[in-house]
Amino acid sequence: MKTVRKAAALMLACSMMILSFSGCSLSFGEEKPALVISGTGISREIYNYYYDLVEGRPGDYNLSDSPKEKEKEDAAVELCKRYIALNSSFVIHNLRLSTSEKVSISDNVNNHWMRFKNHYNKIGVSKQTLSKVFTSAAYEDVIFAAMYDKGVNDKAQESEIRLYFYREYAAFRSVCVYFTNSGKEMTQAEKQNVINDMYDISANSDESPESFSRAAAEKGYAASDIVVLSRNSDGYPAGFFDTVYDMFDNSVKVITYGDCVFAVRKENLEKLGEGLYAGYRSSLIKDMYGEEWQKTIDSYIETFTVDEKNI
Repeated sequence: MKTVRKAAALMLACSMMILSFSGCSLSFGEEKPALVISGTGISREIYNYYYDLVEGRPGDYNLSDSPKEKEKEDAAVELCKRYIALNSSFVIHNLRLSTSEKVSISDNVNNHWMRFKNHYNKIGVSKQTLSKVFTSAAYEDVIFAAMYDKGVNDKAQESEIRLYFYREYAAFRSVCVYFTNSGKEMTQAEKQNVINDMYDISANSDESPESFSRAAAEKGYAASDIVVLSRNSDGYPAGFFDTVYDMFDNSVKVITYGDCVFAVRKENLEKLGEGLYAGYRSSLIKDMYGEEWQKTIDSYIETFTVDEKNI
């Protein structure tokens, strides 16, 4: 972690230097910017884009459903600060976007513009500006990887990542039935029949996944594909992850809640293959270092001064 902290400190020091001495090089060259952040101008279009995000989903920015105008403006300014922080850090660290990353950004911009062109025209945001903000957002992943991902050849970090994966994730297949269908609640007898079916599925399953799917089909149910679930994931009842995590691999258990019942077969996460781990690796690193990264960039943003010109 010492190396990570040194990298974080370097980002702060170098980024403050570029804003102090080279702020104009990052500006948009407009005569009347919406605001100036530590010497760097933010165009009206950039500000409008972020203000629109806040206005559309205020809850995403810790605001009430009906925030005051000043609260929305302040939240938009904070997003503009983050925009500057990412752009300047990307430049300071001499980072580059890969060809595939550039193509992905371009495709994302084109698809977004095609769907919401009329809306962006209405709020005064051009396609060029959309490309700028999408590019800045992509910078974050590149900066984060440069700071925290030491690469697959670093055995110590790889060991930590794998340990985290197997400790904080679980894999399973399931059959789930809700006791309410189209707004109509099952009778107690109907609920019990469904629960009995789940126990039959459990009893008729051996250690193979095929037997679980076959047992489910014999009762008229379809087993899910493999689900990989994080300890902190939403969408499942409270305690579901812990119950599944504590199961033996290849075992089947019936889990009943007030509104639904599960027949769950736990899979061996490690034996699902390197391809699965590789697909989750970037997300795992974000889980492990995301909080530290957020503190780092927040502490950098706190050094900014803001001159609201034309908001």
